[in-house]
Amino acid sequence: MAKIYVFSTLANDQLYTNWTAGGGDVPIKGHAVLIKGGTGVANDRLITPLGVSTEITDYDLEELEKNPSFKDHEKNGFIVVKAKKAEAEKVAADMNLKDESAPMTDADYKNDDGPKVGLK
Repeated sequence: MAKIYVFSTLANDQLYTNWTAGGGDVPIKGHAVLIKGGTGVANDRLITPLGVSTEITDYDLEELEKNPSFKDHEKNGFIVVKAKKAEAEKVAADMNLKDESAPMTDADYKNDDGPKVGLK
């Protein structure tokens, strides 16, 4: 079984779950894969990663490729799948680094009349 690496620049962990049709129109939870997030969020060591990687199996990837949310995140540049292990921050350099749930930074506060306003 080959190892596959999913690189994420999303601020939060994502649990991608596939659902199947059940009786009485009640969906049944199928396979779920947790992809780690945390880009732009300081961890318990006060390190703010620019990208995070998660090791998955071939079967996990097969199921992820059926998930519409995963495909959207991949299409929008927040997720990259690679067959080889790499440094997450190097891979993230070519990815979209800020999703809507990312924490705000000084650069997000602009003063139209002059220089940027933020914490000093």
